[in-house]
Amino acid sequence: MTRRFFSQIFVIFAMLFTLPVLAPESAFANNQIERAETHVNNMMLDLQGFLDSGSDDLGKRTETVTYLLDSYFDLPLIARFSAGAYWRKATPIERQTYSDIMREVMIGTIVRNFDQLSGLEYSPVKSTAKGEKLVLVGGTFTDQAKTREPVAINWRVTTPADGDARVMDVEIENISMLVTQKNENIAIIRKNQGNFSALIDAMRSKIDK
Repeated sequence: MTRRFFSQIFVIFAMLFTLPVLAPESAFANNQIERAETHVNNMMLDLQGFLDSGSDDLGKRTETVTYLLDSYFDLPLIARFSAGAYWRKATPIERQTYSDIMREVMIGTIVRNFDQLSGLEYSPVKSTAKGEKLVLVGGTFTDQAKTREPVAINWRVTTPADGDARVMDVEIENISMLVTQKNENIAIIRKNQGNFSALIDAMRSKIDK
């Protein structure tokens, strides 16, 4: 818009020089957004396919949730970020133990609350590139029975140039689930004099709850 204030000649030359530069960036951003949206849409299709089957089999639910988490989420990145600065202080064994237990807790939590997803319809809204490696994919869950209010959701999807897209965070009504978990984890570690194993014990206690 600023170029409208410049002379016609300057605009022509500016376009000549800037277009070759801006075009690849725009194409890159569009491709980045398309990858992220496709990733989320495929995840929703897989989830909807299972919900439509109406299966109440606990084993099948666990299998489906495990598949969705392992296939669509960046669990190593989530584990690292959720531990904050204490991740660097943890031993390799502690990091692996925490990562494994965190994954198990996530699977168990989703399986136990799986019924809450029934009757919800997902609609994509808008996606925005956040830098070169992250896209915010927006959507809304609507209760088809209209007994619950629509819920706005944002998927933070990493889009590395040399790897697959992955979900690293979920924001519900603009509240980050990952940041919330990180704050809880740091509080636990600090309460226990910076002992990372206290976080592992706390996470382990959530299994099967």
